Amino acid sequence: MRYYSINFNDCKMKKHDENRDLRSFSRIGKVDYSSKTLQCAKSAIIGIHLWGKIDFLTKYCGWHFQWNNSAGNSYGQFNDNSNQDSKPQKKAKKEHQLTDKTKKSKKK
Repeated sequence: MRYYSINFNDCKMKKHDENRDLRSFSRIGKVDYSSKTLQCAKSAIIGIHLWGKIDFLTKYCGWHFQWNNSAGNSYGQFNDNSNQDSKPQKKAKKEHQLTDKTKKSKKK
């Protein structure tokens, strides 16, 4: 039997891009470029696709992942102090105005 070594370009990881994955992670966590760390709060919701991106960044690109509850994120979506009243209100629907099209206006 012949065993082949798995090359970076041969596996599905070639679909990933480091910069694109970092931008995607920055929506829910903090990216520190100087120490190459990814920090995320425990309350953040991380889906299966984002776990794949974190896996790519940590195993192939040399980044380190840390759980840090004080990290927050760049957009402030997961702050517990957020005010629920600050959400924009929906516009009220316009009332339908009845018009009488049977009467004809008389011109003088």
